[in-house]
Amino acid sequence: MNRQTVPDQSSITVATAELLVSYPGRQFARARDEVVRTLRGFGDPAPRVVKTSVWGIALVMTSLENREVIRRCHALYRADPAANFRFALKWVPVDHWTRTSLPAIRELIAERVVPLMGAGETWAMRVQKRRWERYHTRDIVIELAQAVPHKVDLNHPDWIVWVDVVGNRTAVSLLRPQDIFSALRASGG
Repeated sequence: MNRQTVPDQSSITVATAELLVSYPGRQFARARDEVVRTLRGFGDPAPRVVKTSVWGIALVMTSLENREVIRRCHALYRADPAANFRFALKWVPVDHWTRTSLPAIRELIAERVVPLMGAGETWAMRVQKRRWERYHTRDIVIELAQAVPHKVDLNHPDWIVWVDVVGNRTAVSLLRPQDIFSALRASGG
């Protein structure tokens, strides 16, 4: 049994960490196999899937462009929802990694995310906080939102600033709403 774990993603860089995939607890092996099979079907000959230090979250490295993977996951699910995505339930592209600290995350958002947003575009923030008990999610959002000078639209944003705390490392992405794939949401769950 392959039990690779990544308790400290300090060696992970944007170039190697492309997707975070959620799976039901104790189902890593099945989720890993599903991700590998899916990505090989999309044309990646050697995808890598490793456990993170957070229960139910896998880190996926692929040679494919991560937004294209999401588009193809949506299409594959529409074509045959019963045959796919039983264990690899939610797929989120990763743009950047930083250490888990509010100043580091806020700086990354201000310098690398905000410049990609157009002047009249709206945004919303989604924070997935795991293994970081220092702050409540609401306090994180309030602090990080100060870095984004654009208008907020929580219901129909042009952009989602996605912040995914994975222990001592944090993934940050600027996503269109369709850039996230969730088999649970696609099936109405």
